[in-house]
Amino acid sequence: MDAGMSSVATIEQSLMVDLAGGQQLHVKRLTNDPDAPAVLLLHGLLEDGTIFYSGKGRGLAPYLAHNGFDAFVPDLRGKGRSWPPVRGWASYRVGDAINQDIPAVLSRIQELKGELPRFWVNHAWGGVLASSFLARYPRYRGSLNGLVNFGVHRVAVQRSLSRLIWLQGLWHWLSRLTARLRGYVPGRRLKLGVQDEFAGIQQDCINWMRGRDWVDPQDRFDYGAALSQGLRYPPALYFAPSSDLARCSAADVKAFMREIGHHNGRLVVLGQALGNRHDYSQISMLTHPDAVHDHFPFMVNWLREMNRLRDEAQDGDNPRPRNQGHSAERGQ
Repeated sequence: MDAGMSSVATIEQSLMVDLAGGQQLHVKRLTNDPDAPAVLLLHGLLEDGTIFYSGKGRGLAPYLAHNGFDAFVPDLRGKGRSWPPVRGWASYRVGDAINQDIPAVLSRIQELKGELPRFWVNHAWGGVLASSFLARYPRYRGSLNGLVNFGVHRVAVQRSLSRLIWLQGLWHWLSRLTARLRGYVPGRRLKLGVQDEFAGIQQDCINWMRGRDWVDPQDRFDYGAALSQGLRYPPALYFAPSSDLARCSAADVKAFMREIGHHNGRLVVLGQALGNRHDYSQISMLTHPDAVHDHFPFMVNWLREMNRLRDEAQDGDNPRPRNQGHSAERGQ
């Protein structure tokens, strides 16, 4: 079967996960084998789960389904088919995603599968939420064979005119102004993304991107300190665009890798000068039709290798994954 084919997976389900107060999260499930290893895919701000799949069966989640994985793609609170949608003056902060949404989704997957996901694949701010969750709840790290982060960074370290326009002009000034008027960020109307965004989590994001300590803005839990305690952090594969200086750069991703601390992390920088088909952006590295021929196969091979090493370790051979450092690699 052609891994890049556009036909839908054999099993396609829409699940609803209940939250307190009658709210619900929508979770899309795509797989050819319900007994395949589970993968959780977390989207970022101004997005929903469709960053990972389309109605035509394209995208990373269908690709994973066709390659032997069971993909679970939640729409975080207020996004996509989750209910209710983002609305004026509703409160939603990073702590709500970390302490309520992610645990609820994991519990539903464990209920269906009998085990937690073996891999998490995260895009943009979804990766910051994922790492924050693992810092706060380290018991979940042992169930993970690996993490894949596409364009994930917490602090904006790259300095450029396009970054100034995006971060200070659009994401900070314009978004805050409209949020004060409407109670939320109208991302679709402002053409900042495909979804609207809660004002609270947008402000949390701004503060962290500007370099404030990795500390929860509500209960002051120190995520950075928790990660620095030396507890086992899963192997991680990082993808960064070489030319998207506005939203995400390789320098931003490298800085995030250093924030995580010592771990088996590998950085893959995507760009034509590095052997890829295109100069991908933070968004198009997931959505471009050529991704299934370019860097998605590299990612799937890495997932299989992490599965193999974990299985061998459990069998008693106990090989240790080679620490591949923070080197840039061709995304093929």
